[in-house]
This record gives sequence, structure tokens and C-alpha cells, in this order.
Amino acid sequence: MRSVSLIHQSTKIAGFALFLALIPVAHAATPEEIAAQIESLSSDSYLRRENATNALLKAGSAAIEPLVKVLKRGDLETTQRAIGILQSIAMARPILEGDSDHPKLARPDSEQPDAWESLLTLSTMGGSRGERATMAIEEITHVRRSQTVQTLSMQGALIGVKEFVYGATTNLQRVVEINEAYQGDDSLLELLRWVDRVEFARIEGPAIRQDVLKGVTQMPDLKTLSLLYGDINMETMKVIGDLESIDHLEFRYVPLNEELLDAIATLPIRISLTLNGTDLSSDQVDALRQTLPGLNIEFKRGGFLGVRCNDSFNECIIQSVVDDSGAEVAGLQRDDVIIRANGEPVKKFADLQAVINTRDPGQTIRIGYRRLNVEYETDAKLGKLTEPN
Repeated sequence: MRSVSLIHQSTKIAGFALFLALIPVAHAATPEEIAAQIESLSSDSYLRRENATNALLKAGSAAIEPLVKVLKRGDLETTQRAIGILQSIAMARPILEGDSDHPKLARPDSEQPDAWESLLTLSTMGGSRGERATMAIEEITHVRRSQTVQTLSMQGALIGVKEFVYGATTNLQRVVEINEAYQGDDSLLELLRWVDRVEFARIEGPAIRQDVLKGVTQMPDLKTLSLLYGDINMETMKVIGDLESIDHLEFRYVPLNEELLDAIATLPIRISLTLNGTDLSSDQVDALRQTLPGLNIEFKRGGFLGVRCNDSFNECIIQSVVDDSGAEVAGLQRDDVIIRANGEPVKKFADLQAVINTRDPGQTIRIGYRRLNVEYETDAKLGKLTEPN
């Protein structure tokens, strides 16, 4: 057991060391020396070009602005080497500080030129400069993404493929999830700006706080955000408002009041809003619909039965029953056909959902169902919708 612990500890230290590797020792080169080395980047002598490259790498941030200037007029050889130097300087900047057990986000010196920002600007230009800068950005992003996943995973965040529930659908998605298991410094979540191609994020419980949301909303491809089982205040809500846009937003078992509802009306939501178990009334949600007529607003009181159904044959056929749910306790089984809910006829899953959505957790509904051509009735106590393990 002790050996496993030591191996785990050494792995953490080795992982942290990855962030600190390849940092060149800065050399206090004069502007004249840097200018001379930049001129040597296009020398006919390969050795001079190599020496100049190494010298500019050692000069670090002091070489950034002169390199950007020469890229406006440089030849292909100079362009290739200058972009490569900027890429190396950008990668050499540590993104963490502190020890491996309690890392914090390293803050760059705002008064120093930033190689990453310079590459972003160069990538918008045409020709070989823009192409090579774009390639450098992709390589840096790939490395930073791996570093971010490793760091945040060690602190208890989940970044990977998992079932993601939104509204009435459940799908396997690449997701970022922050909950009470996260033990890292909130500033580390700003590293999520490097995690591209992940559209889904879930924040749960006490993790619904301003600094966590600031980090999660920096995900470059974020489209769907779910806030679950916690509380939200106006300051935290404003972070969502700072987004350029969000396609889908869900509040699930997050209490909302009039002030928060007014704030939601100003959020940049493009497609859908789900309000599930938020203590809002149907009148309040109807007023919100009038304020946001183009937005699909799904309103649920929060009750959850615990069945997944197939209605492709104009029948509500149970595909699966969630363990320990009200449906399982009530005796419902796979392949049962639900035909009534509280006396209302059910032909499609949407009919069943329409009844459940008007009920709170803890309430009981009467379910009529057919099994092997025999009709039965049972009472099911509604629970709350939880995420699959």
C-alpha cells in the first residue's frame, strides 16, 4: 500500500515537472544585440542562423516585439525561425506556480510582451506568416490541453466522456464536470480556455460559485451549461451574462427568485432554457416566455419517475428503469407499456412527461400500464433527476 502511495506521489511530481520543463534561462540581451541576432536569422551560414536562434531564445520576452516587427518584412527563412522562436517562448512560460500538491495559476507580467498573443495576431495575417503562426497555435494548444486535463483531473475535476443529461435526453458526450470533489484553487479553472472541442459543462452543488463559473465559461467551444443542486447569486449569474452566447442553459434544483429571473431574461441564450425544480411558478415562467418569445423554455416542477421510453410505435414502451427510482419501487419493468398517468391518456413519452413535469419531488402519481396484454395500475412516488454514475 505504501509503494502504491509513493508511485502516485512520484507521478504527481513528474506531471507537475512537465510544466516547468524547457524554460530557457533569460539572458539580459541589449536591444542592439537582439537586432543583430535577428539579422543573422537570414544569414547564408547555417551555424550563424542556429546561434542567432539560440541567442534569441535565451533573450526570451525581450525578443518578442523585435521578432514581430521583422515578420512584417522577413524572408521565408526568417519567418520560419521567428515563428518557431515565438512558439518556444510561449511554451516556456510556466502556467503553474507553487508546489505539485497545491499548484496555482501563474500570472504573466502584464508589462512584458506576450508571445502567445503575438502569435494570435500573426495568425490573422495572410501568407506564410499567418499559416505558420496558426500551426504554432495548434501545437501549443495541443500541449496546453494535455497539461490542463492532467492538472485539473489531479485536483478532482472530470474532463472526459460521460453521460450528459439535458432536458429529457441523455447522451454520451465529452464533458467538463466540476462538483464538490474538486479541491483545487479556483484560479486553476482558467486553464479550461485550452480545452477545446468540448461543448458540455456541468457545475454541481457548492461548486456553483463565481470563480468556478469564470473558469468554465472560458471553454472556447462551450455550448451547453447545466447548473445542478446548488444555489446561485447575482454576481455568479453575471458571469453567464458576460458570455458572448450560450446555446443551451439549464438550472436543475437551483432555487430562483424574481431578481434572478429578471437576470436570466438578459442572458445571451440562443436556443433553449430548462428550468427544473427551481421553485418558480408557471405564471412566472409564462411571463418569461413573453419576454423571450424566440427562446424554447422547458419548465418542470422537478418530479422524476425514472423510466426511459421508446414511443416510435405510438406507444410509450419502457426501455429501461432507473435503479432505486420511484418507477422501480412501484414495480414498473422494461417492456411495460404506459397507457395512463393520473387518469390522462398516454400514447407517447411526451404525454407522460407532460404530467410528471407538473409535479414536485415527493408527490405520488397513478400509473396505468399494460404488461403481456394485461392492464395494471400502480402508485409511484416521484424523486429527483440525478446524473448517471
